[in-house]
Amino acid sequence: MKKKTEKKYIIKTWRNMKRHLRSFVKNGEQEDLHRFRTGVKKLRALLILGDSAAKDAVLEKRFKPVRKIFKQAGEIRNAYINQELGKAVGENTDFIREQEQIMKITTRAFNTDKDQHRAWLRKTRRKLLKQIRPISKHHLSLYYRQRLEIIATALSRPRFNEELHTCRKQLKVLLYNYPLAGPELDLTFNEPYLDLVQAAIGDWHDNELAIALLSTTANTRNSKETLKGLKKQATVLKRQLTTLTRNFREQASPPAAI
Repeated sequence: MKKKTEKKYIIKTWRNMKRHLRSFVKNGEQEDLHRFRTGVKKLRALLILGDSAAKDAVLEKRFKPVRKIFKQAGEIRNAYINQELGKAVGENTDFIREQEQIMKITTRAFNTDKDQHRAWLRKTRRKLLKQIRPISKHHLSLYYRQRLEIIATALSRPRFNEELHTCRKQLKVLLYNYPLAGPELDLTFNEPYLDLVQAAIGDWHDNELAIALLSTTANTRNSKETLKGLKKQATVLKRQLTTLTRNFREQASPPAAI
């Protein structure tokens, strides 16, 4: 993967990421916040790949200021997702109103820091573009093979704990980098299937986080009914994920057609 190609991708992704961040601060649209965070994930995925091929892994460290913005935005996003999950399984409960309040408070704090965020983004981008290096075809194929094997081993008997969420993170690194790495890989990569798997893990994980949060605060009838609905949903999501990941290794990288 050529350095020129990587830099072009970073500049384009960074521009879109900043545009959605500005739009969220102005309009408060959750889709803009989601797209900003997706841009951060895409950039970080490339930096993780770059560090894996370098003797001195410094790219992800340089990205730390942007990850701070990402984490702060995540507090807003989590409250929003909890609201949506609560609405899907219950009435307008205390839990939903609490999450709405958290979202308002965290959004206000996030927008207050907008000037600091702009400075961090500007400085970080400049530093990263100076340190980007090319990645060989051999390393790209080796990296993809090794990561798919690690994920396949974990999903052969899926454990519904943090290990499963780690599998999703690893999958997203591969998926986000695929538009760049794909043409240079010497193995097949079933992108549509792997995207389904990571999305299914994400749905399960969001539901689990809402259960954990509500389990400590459910003290009204409506809240208890919402918790009951989330637990029923967890059973369905686990069953669907188990079915989806059956024969993961063969589905993720099927033999190339002759």
